Amino acid sequence: MSKNLDEYLVLLFFILGGLLTIIGTLLNLCSCLLFYRAKSLDKTPYGIFIIALSIADIIKLIAEYIVHILYFFIDHRYLVCSITWFLTLSSENLSYLFLCALGIERNLKVWITDRRCIITRRRACLITIFLIIFVIIYDHPFLFLPYDVSYCFVKLSNYTILFSCDNAFYKSYGYTYSLTDLIFIESIGLNNFILPILIISTNIILIFGLRRRAYQRRHRLGTRKNNDWKEQSVILYVFLSSITFLCLTTPTGVLNALSAVYNQKMATNNLALILELMEILHHCSHFPILLMTSSVIRRKTLQILFHPRQLQRNSVSSRLSGQPRFLSISLSQ
Repeated sequence: MSKNLDEYLVLLFFILGGLLTIIGTLLNLCSCLLFYRAKSLDKTPYGIFIIALSIADIIKLIAEYIVHILYFFIDHRYLVCSITWFLTLSSENLSYLFLCALGIERNLKVWITDRRCIITRRRACLITIFLIIFVIIYDHPFLFLPYDVSYCFVKLSNYTILFSCDNAFYKSYGYTYSLTDLIFIESIGLNNFILPILIISTNIILIFGLRRRAYQRRHRLGTRKNNDWKEQSVILYVFLSSITFLCLTTPTGVLNALSAVYNQKMATNNLALILELMEILHHCSHFPILLMTSSVIRRKTLQILFHPRQLQRNSVSSRLSGQPRFLSISLSQ
């Protein structure tokens, strides 16, 4: 029984966490629907990465909250200590990697003039598949069955319930390791060191690149294209997503790393619950940030919600508009 967890805070976690999970899942589904239905967005590599990011966030929300509910009915150590942590950390890593991919894709468009080096839609799909395979391989040690586990139980309304896995011990490839060892490697590796640095550096480089290109257009050509405003909205989206990522997820990683080193178990206290709610909030934030930063996204969202038939007619007419032009060119030849 954990004496560091307040009963009312645990109840708040299940209530507020449930609301955030439902809202976040719906928002991420809206993001997937938007970029799938709007053909002008679906054809872009940016749209591919956003859809992949939204799906990763949905998996993260399921692993972070809904799997906790399953503990009431299934208390098997493989679900509690292996499946849960694999889904949680693999979806986190994928979410952050897709944020990095968004920044890199924008940087290539801004800095490189050779169109052969730009990420196309097909290349974005291949990059997405590669990142998924990489993360599965990177996080696969969580999938082994632990031979020994320790649980965290909490008291809720005079009932003792299983809340989380304090620690677990595995044997694979001739090595013995613990859950805290894996979490520590994750905390000082991709989650809270490599990916944050990569996200911040790509944003800084992107800002300088856009300012440089805007300067060249104004002073050499004397024009300012509308694409500058579109790219700046993308910059604002990536920048705000990165800030929310650092503010809402880094504290959890730091706490888990410190707890793994000094306590040899996962952090199970009131602060850990609050930080876990903050992490759930982060994975609900990408679509609202998109709506705040892009007028195109707002317009397309309103069309899908209130004028879906008009959007479908527009997409069909845009696909057919090239056919008469093609026929006229062939007849002239």
